[in-house]
Amino acid sequence: MATERLVLAKIATGDEQAFAILYKFYRNKVYGYALKILQSPPAAQEIVQEVFIKLWLKRAELAEIENFGGFLRIIVRNDTLNALKKIALQQRKYTLINQDQTEIDTVTDKSIAFNETKKLLDDAIESLPAQQKLVYSLCHLDGLKQKDVATQLGISPLTVKVHLREAVKSIRIYLNQHHEIKTLGLLLFFLK
Repeated sequence: MATERLVLAKIATGDEQAFAILYKFYRNKVYGYALKILQSPPAAQEIVQEVFIKLWLKRAELAEIENFGGFLRIIVRNDTLNALKKIALQQRKYTLINQDQTEIDTVTDKSIAFNETKKLLDDAIESLPAQQKLVYSLCHLDGLKQKDVATQLGISPLTVKVHLREAVKSIRIYLNQHHEIKTLGLLLFFLK
């Protein structure tokens, strides 16, 4: 959103129309991420509601956020992982009550697979050359725009683009070499 800073400033003052604009712009992104992880439309919709309730409750702080996309991504990731943990705990309790230890807890498997996938991605990032790792981290993990990274590092935007392209290429090669992870598709979200 080109006017994101203005919208956030209006939300900070309690402007409900500005909040509706923010909601309309980001709701599908939040829902899509939650659905990929939770694989449950009702659970994903709950994440959307929780995230936007949190944003409204913290609206006074929104105008101070430099990188709203990165901020939102962290909230969504944390809420989704917490939902996974909650689902896994509920499933485990149910399994223990019924003494059915042989049934595979798919929710727990997904949580474990997600953690393994996250570790694999972290390992792939760690294997990058220093400059590529720095550029990738600033763009993908911190959510900065390429031009902002270029300014921060004192390099040209084209150099940032090249480092980022090479980093993503190296990460994909690393992941292909370690394809034993069942949920490799989840990594595509991290490599966008």
